[in-house]
Amino acid sequence: MSSFSGAQKNILASSGAFFLLFFGALAFFLWEGRARINCLIFFPESAQEGLTGEPRRIHRQDSPERNVELLVREMMLGPMDIRHTNVFPQGTRLRSVFVRDAAAYLDFSPEILFPDNQIRLSFEELMAAIRRTVLFNFRELSGVVVTVNGQLPGTPSFQAAWASNERSE
Repeated sequence: MSSFSGAQKNILASSGAFFLLFFGALAFFLWEGRARINCLIFFPESAQEGLTGEPRRIHRQDSPERNVELLVREMMLGPMDIRHTNVFPQGTRLRSVFVRDAAAYLDFSPEILFPDNQIRLSFEELMAAIRRTVLFNFRELSGVVVTVNGQLPGTPSFQAAWASNERSE
């Protein structure tokens, strides 16, 4: 003799399937949430002065360098919101990223120095947008150092300084 009727078996099977599906979806949601980082990328808004944030989700990487690199590359792709304008000049490449002693070191190609007519930021404003984006999203960092072809912008190049020292000797 069965202790469950046919209707009770259907309810039990339906409940079991529901809970199995619910907990499976919950586990996937929690696992997928840990694999992504919610970020805010700052872009200039065409209608007003200053920078405004645009939310993005990036995949968590295995190192701080890769996380910062992915964030900056996402920034280089440009805004998704049509009210925002791009920060980087066309053709700019991110050459390398290092994170040491709570500072991120970003090296860009020389194209970053030559804004096209679509970029309305000065070089200093562009650097401020990069710093703000990186420091806002990675609170464990305390500084961002930006170089172009391995040189700090606005400082004499190593080759020029070396050549002048050679001539003086």
